[in-house]
Amino acid sequence: MSWSKLALGRVVLFSLLALDALMQLRHAPRYGAGGFNVGQLPLLDSLGPSRVAYTIAELVNAYLFATIACGVASRFALPLAAAIYSWLYFGSQLDSYQHHYLVALVLWLACFVPWQRPEGATAATPVRAWALRLILFQLAIMYLWAAISKMTPAWWDGSTLARQVTGPLRSVIDSTVGIRTASRLVIPTELALACTVWLRPAWRFAAPLGIAFHLGIVATGLEIGLFAWLMIGVYVFVVPDAIWIAIGRVVESLQLGAAVRAVFARPGWVVFAIAVALSIACAAACRFPYALALALVLAVALAVRAVLAIRRGTPAIATLAAAHLVALAAWLAVDRASTLAGDYYRFWGASERRFGDADAALTAYSHLVAITPDDPGAHYQLGRLLLAHDRGDEGLAELAASEQLDPAHARAFVAEATWLADHGRRDDALAKARVAARVEPGDAEARALVEALRK
Repeated sequence: MSWSKLALGRVVLFSLLALDALMQLRHAPRYGAGGFNVGQLPLLDSLGPSRVAYTIAELVNAYLFATIACGVASRFALPLAAAIYSWLYFGSQLDSYQHHYLVALVLWLACFVPWQRPEGATAATPVRAWALRLILFQLAIMYLWAAISKMTPAWWDGSTLARQVTGPLRSVIDSTVGIRTASRLVIPTELALACTVWLRPAWRFAAPLGIAFHLGIVATGLEIGLFAWLMIGVYVFVVPDAIWIAIGRVVESLQLGAAVRAVFARPGWVVFAIAVALSIACAAACRFPYALALALVLAVALAVRAVLAIRRGTPAIATLAAAHLVALAAWLAVDRASTLAGDYYRFWGASERRFGDADAALTAYSHLVAITPDDPGAHYQLGRLLLAHDRGDEGLAELAASEQLDPAHARAFVAEATWLADHGRRDDALAKARVAARVEPGDAEARALVEALRK
């Protein structure tokens, strides 16, 4: 296939994988909770990741995928990323999404794809990539089995799809072909893709059909992470080469790539140092746990790699540092544009609270309040934990913050009234309980507390 297609596919596919790795961080607190694990394979029951290991592994994978997208160190980074991805998936049945099994297979096949730019390559330069044909054939197998698995009465009558499709798309389907017809059309669509996605002459038909099919899945709002987008990204390799060659020639005419390569081709230690410093600043501003410590380790590894590159006579160290900066800037961008960091600490605190580890829960909710100071639930949980640790003034302050942020619910007022009553402040407790009953009259606990304190 053409180099322009391969380069664009690399950027799109591995950028999506980097984003997907970061999005998985919110699930890290589930791993190792209660000291219990069941692997996808029996041998991995005792080797599954813990919360800390899962967090670090996903951050590392996001970093590796981002550097691969930039065209740096793919021969080393991709096998490592594939191994980490496989361990995280096969190491625990907490990950029940079977598409991660497919992505693991695709990653191992991708290790044999020549992702790095050939010397003197242009947009139309042909690149032999037999492993990509195997990846597309793997997709054909997936489509085939997906179609076979749907040949059941529950799918044929539309009842299964009816439970999965909601929102505007459901209205469109109901007002046109109907849910039963739409459900039945999925099977021939998947069979058609199974027959065409891996055949070059059929790409002109497979590309629009497959992209439209997966955009439809995105529109359903199914909770399958970024898998539908990853599939759309893979279709970069299915779109006929002529389209990407034409676009690539337009880009080449602007000579932007030559200018960038000219800047980063020099052994610029100043540029290297600036990029590393900026990347550490990004990690310091990132709210993901362990981000800064991991960034420092990665900076040391990058410096070692740069020295080795100089000794081998390949001194484009600024390019390495630029990819490093892009990867850590992606951490910060995703963090600030999402609720991932808050979700991480919220899920961690809830998990530790359920398993009875009050100290760990206190740590988690303290981080959560720092990240999301406007979250009344975070203040409420932290306040309860502080009161349980005999830190009354701090706990009451957190409950007061929760009451101010969420004055229409009784739970923080009830928690404060209960603590006041337990510490001999009956009149204050009764006043607070009455506030709780007034703001949420339907709360049985608030009403019962008022009755108990009035006796």
